[in-house]
Amino acid sequence: MPVEGLLLNADNRRFRAERMWAEEHLGRQLDPENYPTDELSIESLLLDTSHRVEGDRIVGKPTGSSEALRNDWLRRQQESPLWIRPDGTVRNGNRRLSMIKRLHRDGGASGLGWVDAIILPVEDINEATLLEMEQREQLTENFKVRYNDIDYLLALREAAENRGIDWFERESVESVAGELQTMVEKSKGEVLRDLYAVKYMDIFLEDSGQDGEYHRVLKTLERFRDIGRMMLQIEGQYLEEDKILRTLFAAIRARKTHLDIREMRAMFKLDKPRFDRLSEAVAEAESGWEPSAGPSLSNFGSSVVIDQGAGDDEIEAESEEEGLGPEVVNYPRNEVGSAIDLAIDSFTAARQDDVVQVLQEVCNRLEVLDERQRLSTALAGDDGAVVRESLKRVVQWVDHNRHLTDSGD
Repeated sequence: MPVEGLLLNADNRRFRAERMWAEEHLGRQLDPENYPTDELSIESLLLDTSHRVEGDRIVGKPTGSSEALRNDWLRRQQESPLWIRPDGTVRNGNRRLSMIKRLHRDGGASGLGWVDAIILPVEDINEATLLEMEQREQLTENFKVRYNDIDYLLALREAAENRGIDWFERESVESVAGELQTMVEKSKGEVLRDLYAVKYMDIFLEDSGQDGEYHRVLKTLERFRDIGRMMLQIEGQYLEEDKILRTLFAAIRARKTHLDIREMRAMFKLDKPRFDRLSEAVAEAESGWEPSAGPSLSNFGSSVVIDQGAGDDEIEAESEEEGLGPEVVNYPRNEVGSAIDLAIDSFTAARQDDVVQVLQEVCNRLEVLDERQRLSTALAGDDGAVVRESLKRVVQWVDHNRHLTDSGD
């Protein structure tokens, strides 16, 4: 087939959430047949990262994987055919077609005017069958570039829906996980974890008044995976299940990382009274905030590289980048984030057996308050009352333990 006769698929499941993000920023749906620049936007969504709006199109910078795809094609040429519909719309192979079209514009695609393709007539292969074929082909670990972040969960969600999953019946979710494990080439446990991530991602968006607007939670895959892991263990076990879930959702709204959520999970497991106090602190900080305000767009394209350390029972993050998460309108992010940080810090200190090190860490923090008159400045500031109350607690602790400084003579 001639490359110029092929169309990129604007409904490509590989970048579904990113397309939602792009369409909201552009103020219209992507339509490459009627807007030539939209083809360039789709190419960028497929090949680039750090996306932004420039004029009437989406632009970004090439990823290492797209450069590797180009070099591999130039070296070995086409290894497998594209899947297309009779109208020329590509259903499998959009990244390769995007790469070739970009090479054509850059003048480096000599001899790449034609590609091998398999034409899939609608009367022979309907949409449901084609979806199954696409998912089996693409939702695996060994294809060149995995689905990004939330797009993987959305493809998994669609496959589960096609199998009649009941999201609120544990046996149904486990059964579908078993059916899907061969398709995605993961263990049943990994698929079950991801299905629970899908479930609670949907609940989070519904709770935020943004049903189905997945572009608002881009680059938060690991956070929802960790929430899914926790809820998988506690569903139906605790009367305060809703309160626990709100505390976990608060971590996403406060833009905490999946590592923070992982610490909160450990806190719940090992020190539930401390987790309960955190829940109360979060509820107090959130008082007066209306969830219906919902999140705005995820900070897509701005990400931070994170440490992938994990406990023995954890599966390491599969993405190198984690986004900041949604910016939630009028949410008390600083107050909630501070409550979470303090709880995690307290939980970490409680597990520290070296008393000498703990005391030295306390001394280090107190010494920092003497620098540049930070303590007196804070006392005179807007939060002076809170600072003074915390200082009183320090003094009371010292007074209570002063007798321990005696030499014992």
